[in-house]
Amino acid sequence: MQRLKFNRFLLLLACIGMFLYLGVSMLYGLRDEEPAVADMPSITKQQAADSAAAFIRQRYELHNPQTYVVYQSKKERSGYFQKEHLLEAYTKQYGEKFPIDYYQVSVKDATTKRQFEVDVNYTNSSIIGWHENLAMTKTKSTSLMSKTKADTLAKLEIRQMGFDPEDFSQLDHASNDYPEEQMTLQYEKRTQPIGEAKLNVQVNFDQTNLTGFNVSFGLPDSHLNWLTQQDDSASRMTWISMGFTLLMTLAAIVFAIIYRKLIKFSRGLLLTTIFFVIYIMNNVNMYPAFRVMSGDTNSSEAVWFTIVFMSVVTILLGISLYLSLVAGIGLWKSISLNKWTAWKEDKFGQEVYDGMGRGYLLALFILGIQQVLFYTGEVKFDVWSVNDPADSVLNMLKPQLFPLMAWVAAISEEATFRFLGIILFKKLFRNNFIAILLPSVIWAASHTQYPIYPVYTRLIEVTIIGIILGYVFLKYGFITAIFVHACMDSILMGLSLFSLGHISDVLAGILYLALPGLVGLGLAWLHGKRRKPPIPGEPPPRLEVL
Repeated sequence: MQRLKFNRFLLLLACIGMFLYLGVSMLYGLRDEEPAVADMPSITKQQAADSAAAFIRQRYELHNPQTYVVYQSKKERSGYFQKEHLLEAYTKQYGEKFPIDYYQVSVKDATTKRQFEVDVNYTNSSIIGWHENLAMTKTKSTSLMSKTKADTLAKLEIRQMGFDPEDFSQLDHASNDYPEEQMTLQYEKRTQPIGEAKLNVQVNFDQTNLTGFNVSFGLPDSHLNWLTQQDDSASRMTWISMGFTLLMTLAAIVFAIIYRKLIKFSRGLLLTTIFFVIYIMNNVNMYPAFRVMSGDTNSSEAVWFTIVFMSVVTILLGISLYLSLVAGIGLWKSISLNKWTAWKEDKFGQEVYDGMGRGYLLALFILGIQQVLFYTGEVKFDVWSVNDPADSVLNMLKPQLFPLMAWVAAISEEATFRFLGIILFKKLFRNNFIAILLPSVIWAASHTQYPIYPVYTRLIEVTIIGIILGYVFLKYGFITAIFVHACMDSILMGLSLFSLGHISDVLAGILYLALPGLVGLGLAWLHGKRRKPPIPGEPPPRLEVL
């Protein structure tokens, strides 16, 4: 019988990681914490669609409304209240009536072609705002409603929303996005500001009717300027990362040519194909998210253009991935090292099996370290984050497919920044730490556009994780690095499905938690089936878990 051998050091690291993760989670619970940025929805998208359609049908006497629902969030509002520690005050005062996170429903009447955007509270189906897309449905006219009549209608609507109209003053600098088609009046609530943010109401009118009512909060210019500077910094770091990654790709082309005799060019094709298939499938899966990013949730043509464009980008990324793989093979072989065991080698099955076991244990350790970094950032450096509808599982056609992207990230990022990046900088500087650090910083810079502020903290956090993955790669090789990355992301993405609440989503989440193990066991079993029978008299191979 084959004997199992455990790596006690990795088991210890996993235990440390779990201890850190659970310990920090307890600290979060013990803190006098502000409420979460948003709870998960209490209603379905269909219920939101029904509520919006009923509202538009009743208010504008439409008979054949068609709907499309996306998840939205007031990111700037959320960021200001978190940064200034005012989220609890906002939640108590306005959170139930005007939540930060909500459903946005596009309503289009098939008969009249009128189009509306309706914001629906995703906890109780109430309508929190709406407007008609007049530019797409109305003919231009200079005959607008009188301001006196508009002011009267606006105050009636303010009263119906539960406010005292006398508590509002009209602003002189009312915006007017469609001057030839509609009038826009803006009002500011005199009392009960949240910090420096005052509640604002924007009301739209066409020639005869009120066509929109939306609530916002006037945020101080100092915060908006700071936020712009942060986003600009994240954008610059992302472009710098892309520039260095492009240089690494060009270097990969050169070294693939130089070491072509050491390379079997078919070896990178399977991983590149897996990358292509999952990524392009994810591009289609993000159809609702692309509708949000397009700024016009009624325009399916713009969304499909974005999907096609992203698929072209995916092809370019796949080419870069393939070049990283083949050049990495040649570069490591040029110094007589093999960091990626091939299928034809007898130890491949064992390497995959061991890599899977190491992957889970090291992923637990890294997640514990990450939790400590998050907590330290929040307590010591006022780090905060906002929900981004473009990345939310709520804006995917099939959220259950999203965790497959763990393998895209694991394959592409470990190939580019560990398998290729480390050997490139190792040849350049002849120092292991620098060879690990520099590609880790480049990798981290590409993650700074996630909505976590201040943005430099994300750079530090991901760089630390990259350094850990770099040493894992040098000690255990490419296969283990892929499994560590895939296990870590599969755990995080799988748990994100749990929050959706449906039993099918929970079961899918459990499947993704186990998927790296299933992949490792499956590949090891398949490889074992192809191996030649042992030579008589030789001892059977020893099966190591790690």
